[in-house]
Amino acid sequence: MKNDETGHEWTDVLPDAAPTIHRNLDVTVGERTLTTLTRIQLGYWISKLKYSRGGPFMTVSRPDHPEFIQTYRHSDTDYYLEIRSPDSLDELASTTVRDGETVADLIWEWLERKGSRLDALQWERRTI
Repeated sequence: MKNDETGHEWTDVLPDAAPTIHRNLDVTVGERTLTTLTRIQLGYWISKLKYSRGGPFMTVSRPDHPEFIQTYRHSDTDYYLEIRSPDSLDELASTTVRDGETVADLIWEWLERKGSRLDALQWERRTI
């Protein structure tokens, strides 16, 4: 079928699925505050932690929920990842992850409430 205005052919094909957007979040990236995240945005912000005003730190939580996940870019090759779960509010579980893309994947998994990769990590628990 031809488009009347341009003369170019086009097909009536739907685009790829729209990205998942997590809304109504409490996200801090250095000094920035965000309320929505897509997976692409999450990867972008993780990649920019090194340059973040306010420190190389990101926290993601849902309003009115005590659990959160956070990361601190400790060096070019180390990110500290910490989770506070609703099961143990006086404890943090922490681990070290070697690259930012994996950190973004793990935070996204937490947002999606999937835990297989998170569960497979070696966590150190400490009381807060």
